[in-house]
Amino acid sequence: MFIGEHTFKVDGKGRVSIPADFRRELEEGDPTASQTGRARMVIVYGADTQKQLIVHTYDGYRQLAADIAALPRGSERRKVMERMILKRARPTEVDADGRLVLPQLLRDKIGLDGTAYFAGLGETFEIWKPDVHEARETAITDKFIAQHGEDFDPLSLLDDEGV
Repeated sequence: MFIGEHTFKVDGKGRVSIPADFRRELEEGDPTASQTGRARMVIVYGADTQKQLIVHTYDGYRQLAADIAALPRGSERRKVMERMILKRARPTEVDADGRLVLPQLLRDKIGLDGTAYFAGLGETFEIWKPDVHEARETAITDKFIAQHGEDFDPLSLLDDEGV
């Protein structure tokens, strides 16, 4: 599982170190990684309004694609997911130095220029421009606290009556 948060420098060629614990998860999520020494992953860059990159393990993305394919052909949900998740995805792999090379297209999409913020979200992790992530998190947290109070226990969301 991808957990925690990390910040790394991005060089002029778009190379950024992947957190070591994230690399282990990527290796576990790719059945060929033990033979090739390079874990594969899939980066979903999504809609134009999406300000982050979502990174899936290779197997996790294959399962997601299978879930989308299981939706009724021609359904609106399937069409949207095909366009936002399948079409706007880029397979890649960890390089020999444990880095990810982010193409210019993806760096431009999220405005990445010098530093990348990695946010572990369990099955996936996100890559953000740090100040964009901070602003987004502040807005979400402020809204949630306004609705539920400052002493709200997030673990209560696991209960049936949490929210």
